[in-house]
Amino acid sequence: MTPPDPPDRTDRTAELLTGMVPVLGAADPNALLDEALAAVIAFTAAERGFVLLREQSGRPRVRAARALDRDTVRGDGFRRVRRIAEYVLSEGESFLSTSLTDDPRFRGDESDLDAPRSVMVLPLHRGAGVAGAVYVDRRCDAPEGPLAAEDVPLAERFAQTTAAALELHQRLRKLRVTSDELRLANMTLERTMSSLQEDVAAKSVELAQAERDLDSTQRALGLKYTFNNIIGRSPEMGRIFSVLNQVMDYPVPVLISGESGTGKELIARALHHGGPRCKEPFMAINCAAIPENLLESELFGFKRGAFTGANVAKEGLFRAARQGTVFLDEIGEMPLSVQAKLLRVLQEKEVRPIGGHESEPIAARIVAASNRNLREEVAAGRFREDLYYRLNVVEVTVPPLRHRVEDIPALANHFLERVSADIGLPHKRLSRAAMQRLMQAPWPGNVRQLENAIKSSAILSRGDVVSAEELRLPDALVTPARERPAPPTTPAPPPVPSHAASASASSSGSFSDQSSGPAGWTLGGGSSSPQSSSPGIRNRADWEAHDKQRILDTLVECQWNKTKAAELLQISRRNLYRKLSRYGIEGAD
Repeated sequence: MTPPDPPDRTDRTAELLTGMVPVLGAADPNALLDEALAAVIAFTAAERGFVLLREQSGRPRVRAARALDRDTVRGDGFRRVRRIAEYVLSEGESFLSTSLTDDPRFRGDESDLDAPRSVMVLPLHRGAGVAGAVYVDRRCDAPEGPLAAEDVPLAERFAQTTAAALELHQRLRKLRVTSDELRLANMTLERTMSSLQEDVAAKSVELAQAERDLDSTQRALGLKYTFNNIIGRSPEMGRIFSVLNQVMDYPVPVLISGESGTGKELIARALHHGGPRCKEPFMAINCAAIPENLLESELFGFKRGAFTGANVAKEGLFRAARQGTVFLDEIGEMPLSVQAKLLRVLQEKEVRPIGGHESEPIAARIVAASNRNLREEVAAGRFREDLYYRLNVVEVTVPPLRHRVEDIPALANHFLERVSADIGLPHKRLSRAAMQRLMQAPWPGNVRQLENAIKSSAILSRGDVVSAEELRLPDALVTPARERPAPPTTPAPPPVPSHAASASASSSGSFSDQSSGPAGWTLGGGSSSPQSSSPGIRNRADWEAHDKQRILDTLVECQWNKTKAAELLQISRRNLYRKLSRYGIEGAD
């Protein structure tokens, strides 16, 4: 039977258990270690002690002490004690010595304590390692004697409880730090979200404004490129607008032919913006400006890795246009190899990208333009006949500027106003002599050449009125209209009998003036001979073209004085006005 504990040990055990309460209720690790050290000293009746804890670097550090100070522990007199503590920290086992100076385990260390001491060192376990140690001692000749071995098991359990409480404090501290970090991160996130919400709100306003601007721009583009806004009031242009107004709602190909500079792309854009496809893309490409090896990829697109350098896929114009319009300018320059693939696109309504294995449907409308005569190109073998008929569902031929001279004043004034607005010039106007000179020029470069001439003349002129002398025209454009050679025609037919010409004139109601008689067919007065003044007149259309040109030349010569023009033409003013209405020639304004 185990003898009961002495009364003093029982009391000390009760004190140890009582000391557990402040240890567990300590507010921070330092207070916990102080309370634990006090409880162990009270339980073992030790005189002094200290607690070591490992730092993150692994070195032990004094965190609590009783009847000792840290400098004393770090001094030479405690060298042997430090060795014992390091032993406990490395081995994780408790240490007890009734007389440290006589302990054979640590002989050879001559460091002196103030007296022979009995020492107890308890490890503080944490998981599989040792977090620290509790050291207590007392003199061997103390009334209580050396430290008792039977106190070690209970002291070890107390040390374990202390280590668990210490770990709990450290975890709580980490949780508090993490909580603070999370709180700070949450505050930062809330500020960031608030800032993002403000940015999103601002961007939403900008986006809404951009959408309004885009819608306004689209409407402006639509207005800019409508047929009503294209400068051209001649009957020829009126017939073109009539045809395009009829065809713009239908998804059929349109072929626009005409000389360079006549405004074929402008008409193609008007066809797009004036119809139901106005909100879809208008994709234009100049087939003459792109090398053959690149034209196919620009039109049909390619897959990634289709050839060297194809690092990303490209959808091509036909797919990029969506349900809009693809404008193929200068299609007469397209290589035959690409023509064959374009024909398949028109037939199948689908396109296969370079390097692709499947065809993709397209819904874009195709509008083509050429300054070449595609019929002649087909005959010469430079253009596929089947492709020509696929493109030529509706053909529109834009007349050159020299065949619609009556449009020159409106075009010239429009270009003059636009260049003044674009570069900030003061408002200028053209003199009558300058306008007459513009109308007499042949304009082989058509509307584009006229626009460039007006720009340079407006910039280099000095006053508010651009005079005839200040016009910047190439030398080839200064020949008067009457001196220009007539276009090549077939030989003139035999002279028309007097009664036949008169009958024809009477029946039409348009040839009743003196110039339309048998001795007529003249471009000026009645004295001119048919052979010299009107070569190549074969039919009514030839006569009307010559008659219209004769009236225009006379009006320009008379500076649009209709009374004087009627006298020179040897017709009445009433007859002149009737001809002006018939030919679509507007007044001097």
